[in-house]
Amino acid sequence: MNTRQRRTLLGLTAVATGMGMFTTAADAAVPPPEAPQAPVSGYTYVERFSRLSSDSARSVSAPCPSGKVVLAGGVRIVGGGGRVLLRGSYPGHSASGYKWLATAEEISGGTAARWYLRAYAVCADKPAGLTYRTVPSAFNSNRPDKTVTGTCPAGTRLVGAGARLRGASHRVGINSVTMTNLIHRSASARAAEAVATNLPWSVAVHLVCAGPLARQTFRESGWKEAVGSTQSQTAVVGCPRGTRAFGAGMRPAGASATLKRLVPVELRPTGSPAGARVTVSELAPGQAATWYVKAQVICAR
Repeated sequence: MNTRQRRTLLGLTAVATGMGMFTTAADAAVPPPEAPQAPVSGYTYVERFSRLSSDSARSVSAPCPSGKVVLAGGVRIVGGGGRVLLRGSYPGHSASGYKWLATAEEISGGTAARWYLRAYAVCADKPAGLTYRTVPSAFNSNRPDKTVTGTCPAGTRLVGAGARLRGASHRVGINSVTMTNLIHRSASARAAEAVATNLPWSVAVHLVCAGPLARQTFRESGWKEAVGSTQSQTAVVGCPRGTRAFGAGMRPAGASATLKRLVPVELRPTGSPAGARVTVSELAPGQAATWYVKAQVICAR
């Protein structure tokens, strides 16, 4: 082959490749774009609250209307003087229907302060690929703090996330529920001993997964700083116009000893405006260290 023939062949190859006539192995491995998804139908936002009292433990559930499933939810602790631990905020379903449950307890020693609990549920018609997954940590007393991570099945995305504690009542509290932005499939839960204990306990992360929803996105707020005597901080993040809020999460930052003394007293999606609201407080009597928090939300149409 002479030089002119070689140049002609190379030119034709470049044109054919640019037109998509040739496919490399790397190109073949790239999945096709997702098909357009239908909007979630039957979206309903439900809120319930417990009674106001000084009982040492409280639980409340926000039930979905008949025929609807729970896709996400949240919790809010009101009052308690910095002496209430979050013990659970997670989805539930049984023969009686679907709901979002919230549980909280006073730290060992109690408090005379009155407080109550709110639960929030995002309900809708059942989407394709709906899966509920629970991933627990070991049930033991080996560590004063534990973190556990769960991932949705292949072909699905994270829609909502929560956490639940088992064991060591009035001594261990949930510190955070964090969603990851990595392909929108994972979430983690962290909990720690507020009062040292030899009792066994575990923390579980709860995931609500489904096939990709229409215009599904993950958003985070900027960092909100709590400095010195600031014993609580609130972060808010909004959804894009035309979408609605589903899962809510939070991303804390600070020294490990500081994070162990934090309580998410509000961690929930909001209906109007669509987004998420997170309020984190220090356990009494507070601490001088600086810490930070971001609010997270999963949005879809």
